[in-house]
Amino acid sequence: MNLLDIIIVNYNSTDHLLRCLKSVEKSLNGLDANIFIQDNASADGVDRIPAQFPQVCLTVNRQNLGFAKAVNRALAQSRADYAVLLNPDTYLMDDFFSSSILFMQKHPDVGVMGPRISDSDGRLQNSARAFPTPLTAFFGRSSFLSKQFPKNPITSRNLLSLKSDGKSAMEVDWVSGACMVVRKEAIRQTGLLDEQFFMYWEDADWCRRMRENGWKVVYNPRASVYHYVGGSSEKNIFRSVIEFHKSVYRLFDKYLNSSLSFLKPLVFGGLTIRLFFVLVSNLFQCTFTTLKQRSDFGICKEKIKENKALSVLCEEKKKIKILRIISRLNIGGPAVHVCLLTNGLNPEKFDSKLITGKISPQEGDMSYLFDAYDRKPMIVPYLQREITFRSDLKAFIQIFKILLLEKPDIVHTHTAKAGFSSRFAVMIYNMIGGHNVSMVHTFHGHVFDGYFSTLNSLIFINIERFLAGASDAIIAISKTQKKELAEQYRIAPAHKIRTIELGFDLYPFFFCQREKGKFRKHLGISDDTLLIGIIGRLVPIKNHEMFFKAAALFREQKPGIPVKFVVVGDGERRAELEMLCRSLALTDEMKFCGWIKNVPCVYADLDILALTSLNEGTPVSIIEAMASSAAVIATDAGGVQDLLGMQDCETSERRIPKGGFAICERGVLCQKNDAAGFAKGLEYLSAENSSEKEARVKRARSFVENRFSHKRLFHDIEALYESLVRGER
Repeated sequence: MNLLDIIIVNYNSTDHLLRCLKSVEKSLNGLDANIFIQDNASADGVDRIPAQFPQVCLTVNRQNLGFAKAVNRALAQSRADYAVLLNPDTYLMDDFFSSSILFMQKHPDVGVMGPRISDSDGRLQNSARAFPTPLTAFFGRSSFLSKQFPKNPITSRNLLSLKSDGKSAMEVDWVSGACMVVRKEAIRQTGLLDEQFFMYWEDADWCRRMRENGWKVVYNPRASVYHYVGGSSEKNIFRSVIEFHKSVYRLFDKYLNSSLSFLKPLVFGGLTIRLFFVLVSNLFQCTFTTLKQRSDFGICKEKIKENKALSVLCEEKKKIKILRIISRLNIGGPAVHVCLLTNGLNPEKFDSKLITGKISPQEGDMSYLFDAYDRKPMIVPYLQREITFRSDLKAFIQIFKILLLEKPDIVHTHTAKAGFSSRFAVMIYNMIGGHNVSMVHTFHGHVFDGYFSTLNSLIFINIERFLAGASDAIIAISKTQKKELAEQYRIAPAHKIRTIELGFDLYPFFFCQREKGKFRKHLGISDDTLLIGIIGRLVPIKNHEMFFKAAALFREQKPGIPVKFVVVGDGERRAELEMLCRSLALTDEMKFCGWIKNVPCVYADLDILALTSLNEGTPVSIIEAMASSAAVIATDAGGVQDLLGMQDCETSERRIPKGGFAICERGVLCQKNDAAGFAKGLEYLSAENSSEKEARVKRARSFVENRFSHKRLFHDIEALYESLVRGER
């Protein structure tokens, strides 16, 4: 049995690999060894290897398996006492193998040995390091700050090879997988490389597991190799950078103490921002190099001037190309909004396409809205509700590819998730090709309050501030929301935020009385029973608990009023909320209806629409209820007070008393999380005389008819788009 098994993973680095094999052959100096090469579907003439080195065991994989999986396949064939992992772009010194094996034999407690690794010009690569910390991203081996301040204490603590005297071996946290000698017994005890790491940081993880199993990891500067950094990864810089950051997050997530899980969004956000800047830096370098190489293709200024008039004429005739992006078409106002905008803009001036993601299993799907139209949405399956590093990066890449294909004039994003991935993609797209795609983002609501912890909310606020700075226009859907974005959260200055209210085709709701009685008949509810309903997703932000508690209080306070409560919608909390109803003894009065497509039929029979949300943009259910002539009671969340007419509130100083309610121009307003006040508001609406009720309902209906028509929405959005194309901000 041979003493050594040498394992090399190759990916489009065959020229480097041939030189590496020559140095391996020379350094072995007659020592018996098996050489396993795992080739990850290279396209640069890998067949040259067996022709020049017939003793090598070459396996050509059909696809790029990544580093860890390819190494593990070779290790499965390995039978020697030691495995030597080499990058194909390394070059070994003559005595590397003899000195390395001698060292391992003298130190049986060493599981992994890393040699001195130098650049091609002899500079130390600092391949022995401490386990990464959050500061490693800023003071890593090749970071900008480490290059500018090489003697800073953070870098010194991280790059342990700087502490070496150049002769003596020293124990370290981990050594680079570009070249490492590993004891087979340590592998058998610890396990193979973690294949969740496609590329990068699998060596740090392996060394950490070795140490946890009692094996030492040692940096031995007497064994030496040269490493031509990036010989493989530089073939695809874009993917290399992304895989690096994915692996950083995996390593962090793998070893994070469960008590510190609240740090995940912080690290995720920080890595995403770092990824963006690293990509931009690399792309700038590539673009600059390409432009220099193609300088002979430049067009003289005189030629441009001669054709300027023709260019302007062509631009005037060209349709404005809009790429609209939303994370998913779940039931709610944003889905209706993007469907109208995608299909309703002037077709002679605008060419609109919609990109959307997948619906989670617990959500209702509104993609049926597009059944009546020829143009269907483009689906990016990785664009979804959940925050996962892998899916979000894949969504980012797919959106970037669509930008390259579609070449839009304007990218308009809706909802936070789509705005995050897509605006980063547009920023990079503009920087790579010198494009000038305008970015617009609509806040249908926001995730700064009621969704996450205080720390996580602060992270998202800062990310949105950064993205807003790069955007050409931010759209708020109500005056209250604009004030929140500009003053409370300081997402963008007020002059950059346009207030463009939602617009809908409200015709089915204006004439919903044609269907009166159908919903009650379906549920077995008599006409003389007061029917109070809440419509929306069954998610925490909608705060259905408050609705149920208020319902229980109302029933106790008014036992003589026949009343039923309906919950229209579905979601992740249905079972939990049904259990809460049982605990409040509301089983007979409360009916869960799930999603109902024919919503006008529901509004036709509702006496009162309730909304108990903790956070809202402009709730569509209130607009629909007003158009349907149903009374409305709601909590003071987001743009609700604009809808109900808080400015005309009869309460002194326009304040809502705790445990009470405010009678507004078009509805009743209560404080958030105030079930007692909500119950009193319900009591007021149930006992209100018919003339007051009819007057308020009439005012509400007239209000939404004038303010929320789809024609007004089209006019406002078209005007914004045309101003952006003209270069107005």
